[in-house]
Amino acid sequence: MHNLKNIIKLLLAISLVISLYAFASSRYKNRKLKDISITFTDYSDPLISEKNVNKLLIQNNDTVKNLIIENLDLKKSEERLVQNVMIRDAEVSVSIDGLLKAVVQPRKPIARIMGLTNAYLDQDNLIMPLSKEHTVNVPLIYGYSKSVQNKAFELINFIKNDALLKASFTQIVFDKQDEVSLEVRAFDFKVRLGKVEKLEHKMMNYKAFLAKMQKDTAWSEIHSIDLRFDNQVVVIKK
Repeated sequence: MHNLKNIIKLLLAISLVISLYAFASSRYKNRKLKDISITFTDYSDPLISEKNVNKLLIQNNDTVKNLIIENLDLKKSEERLVQNVMIRDAEVSVSIDGLLKAVVQPRKPIARIMGLTNAYLDQDNLIMPLSKEHTVNVPLIYGYSKSVQNKAFELINFIKNDALLKASFTQIVFDKQDEVSLEVRAFDFKVRLGKVEKLEHKMMNYKAFLAKMQKDTAWSEIHSIDLRFDNQVVVIKK
């Protein structure tokens, strides 16, 4: 008799646990989305807005609070984000308290291509379209062709990784021989770089020339500075 009572108690306990689990599971499956949190890894140049990221995450007419979390396809939401031309990478998840989280890594332009191709060159050496939401202040490239893209990418990265050069040059111009001239921000003279090679040596010569000219008042007389020669900087006056 005693054993029977214990068995009944055990069965009741198991039944209670199963009922609670089923109730909790049902509540979990029917959880509604409370809100959306969007985070950019880089806020310096927002080429896509949080509003448009939101639209990519939730693609129906329901309000956020009416959406059942169980019905969300996080993988598809993530894929929609990554397929957007302004987004480099993204991670989408849902927290225990019903918050849909999206961490977005935007593509980052490092130069703007002007001419027949009107687009950006990004940090992965890929061509990306202009954004309708934001314009990025980056050096301009003229005379672009596919054949000079790698050289343009090399040069842009060399310039942007040096504070003085980054502050100096605003435009990169390729001629028909794939040689480069650089436009200087503060002055109207050009810097003839020639082929994109020996950049360390050429820019060292350029910096030495600038240091030597610091006390000179004749900047306005300079037409161009030629860095194509190994051991000298050739200055052509107007």
